Amino acid sequence: MKSNPTQFIQRNRGFTLVEMLVVIAIIAILVSITVPFVARAMVKSKVATARTDMINLKGAIVSYQNDYSRFPSARGVAPNLKGGDLTFHLPIGRKHADGSPQDAGNWPNPPLTPDNNVVMAILMAIDNGANKNHGRNPKKTTYLTPNSADDAFSAGVGPNGVFRDPFGNPYVISVDLAGDGNVADLFYRETGVSKGASIGLVRNVDNKTEEEYVLRGSVMIWSPGPDRQVNSKAGALAKENTDNILGWR
Repeated sequence: MKSNPTQFIQRNRGFTLVEMLVVIAIIAILVSITVPFVARAMVKSKVATARTDMINLKGAIVSYQNDYSRFPSARGVAPNLKGGDLTFHLPIGRKHADGSPQDAGNWPNPPLTPDNNVVMAILMAIDNGANKNHGRNPKKTTYLTPNSADDAFSAGVGPNGVFRDPFGNPYVISVDLAGDGNVADLFYRETGVSKGASIGLVRNVDNKTEEEYVLRGSVMIWSPGPDRQVNSKAGALAKENTDNILGWR
């Protein structure tokens, strides 16, 4: 029996336009389902990296304190908390590279705090700034070797010496400069932020003049997290503060 060439050609034709559109639609649906999962996984990975940075940074600060019986700070630095503690690089009153404020709550008359590059120069044994001529780390011990960043806004230690998390936030560091076994942070000490929030802080019963919240320990480290903002008029687990990364939790 002879085959019909026309029938053979028809049976072996390529995709029709309709079939191709169906395939494209299926691919689009799969991408729309997959992309959010990938994005969330990337955020979780960055948060995990930030937590690791905080653990390493705290360990370096504690090691320095054990060696020198002081915290890594500029010589003669004054505390910026009433209880005698010191906070570095509070995002309140600062702006991002695009000029947008880091504090959605617009705290009036925000307190000024030193950048965390003061701490980093000392811990990394860099002859610069607060550690000029290795004055604050005369043993030249390298306590921390974080990744370097090519610019002043990426993850790692940038050209300006500031240590930033994977979202580009400078790490906020507070130390128990008073030496009373409690450490307060200029942001999380506030009643409006930490009262009633289960974030591992306790009311400082030793403070008889005002209500404040502290961490039992010597070092607090945190960052504003993925949204790169804080809100000084919201609770610790509300609004822009919800995704803040807290190194002590």
